[in-house]
Amino acid sequence: MQRLAASRFALFFMCLLSFADACCSPILPEVLYVPMVLLKPERRWFYAFWCSAASVLGGVAGYAMGYWLWEHGLREFAFEHVPGFTPEWFARVSDYYGGNAFLWVWLGGFTPLPYKIFTVFAGVCADKVDFWVFLLGSITSRFPRIYLTVWLLDRFGKPTYDWLMRRMSRVVLALLLVALGFVLWLQFG
Repeated sequence: MQRLAASRFALFFMCLLSFADACCSPILPEVLYVPMVLLKPERRWFYAFWCSAASVLGGVAGYAMGYWLWEHGLREFAFEHVPGFTPEWFARVSDYYGGNAFLWVWLGGFTPLPYKIFTVFAGVCADKVDFWVFLLGSITSRFPRIYLTVWLLDRFGKPTYDWLMRRMSRVVLALLLVALGFVLWLQFG
């Protein structure tokens, strides 16, 4: 990645990774944009903007993909072939997701949870998830997450990235516990 980060095509591939990560790819954009920021710190905010914008656009593509797949055969396949996946169960889950769409999209976009799952599922539940709420959740989560990463790199350098990578499972667990507590507080508080 170091060689790609130094190439003249780095920005294009970073945007492509960020877009794909938001809808279908398991490869995180951090593998490219962190080396890019470390190589050219004077362009860090430029990279952060384009990485964030590409991620939001990828989220929109994920929403569209979920909607399209659901409407063109996935619904029937899921109800007929997935054990326990009934129209009643789906209605309950989509009602819950739709009722808290901003929160779920925001959590998927800001935490290390797979954002692509939240974008595609929002499209599947498009009748319960307002597109503008989805878009607002995406913008208010993806931009701060990527800008925060760049700020941490700017402030503390490469050791911050190394620390996060070594302790990612603990960081994710802590964020999930905070998110769960917040959701429970919203539901029962």
